[in-house]
Amino acid sequence: MSLKRLLPREHGTWGMLLVPWAIGVGVARRLAWPDLLLLAAMLLLFLAHNQLLVWLRLRLVPASDPDARARARGLLLLLTAAGGVVLLPVLARARPAPLLALGALAAVPAAASLYLVYRRLDHALAGQILAPAGLALSAPAAYALARGALDRTGAALWAISFLFFLGAVLYVRLKIDALKRTAALAAPAARLGFAAPTLGMELAILGAVLIALRVGGLSPWTVLAFVPTAAQTLVGVARLDRPARLKRVGILATAHAIAFALLVIWLA
Repeated sequence: MSLKRLLPREHGTWGMLLVPWAIGVGVARRLAWPDLLLLAAMLLLFLAHNQLLVWLRLRLVPASDPDARARARGLLLLLTAAGGVVLLPVLARARPAPLLALGALAAVPAAASLYLVYRRLDHALAGQILAPAGLALSAPAAYALARGALDRTGAALWAISFLFFLGAVLYVRLKIDALKRTAALAAPAARLGFAAPTLGMELAILGAVLIALRVGGLSPWTVLAFVPTAAQTLVGVARLDRPARLKRVGILATAHAIAFALLVIWLA
């Protein structure tokens, strides 16, 4: 079995899971074996969900390979069982209610993603919003496990993690859409007009971040963790008339996600 069959095609989803988890344990100021087991369980269930999507996509293709469907189904069952086994000692040691509640919440975007695959809309904006909404729940899960309760701080960590990756999704979509009309974006006014909806959303995201920080009892200085990506957006808008190298955009997105986690842990 190759890793290509096991791993999701959307590489950015790894960061959407791992960065919020790191923020959760970092803000809680704890990293112990239950936290690592929780991470392992989430990774296994994340991979299991990917196999469920693979299986569904194959089911929707009339002449799909039955062996490929069987492999996806087998991996789905194996990874789900492994994730459950790894999670059991975590639930036995900690208060299970917060983690089970977050698991129930995570099931909502997971189920919605199946519907989007069925409707062939999983690569549309709705699918790209669902991913960070569900995966960012790793932040309150890690925080609740360390602190023993799910409180407003954990909810705020989910909110700022989700909003960060939502902004990243919008920026990448802007750069991809600009590739189709580079010649029409030669004038600064044209670039500004083209990017206006994205810039408006980015401002709304910053406003929502400030609200989340206040409600969650986190330091308002944590908003500075969004400064690198805000600067990237402004520079990116100014350069929309130049074809973007998507590999470079992806590398910068990874670097910004790591910087975001470190800044939140430091400033919160």
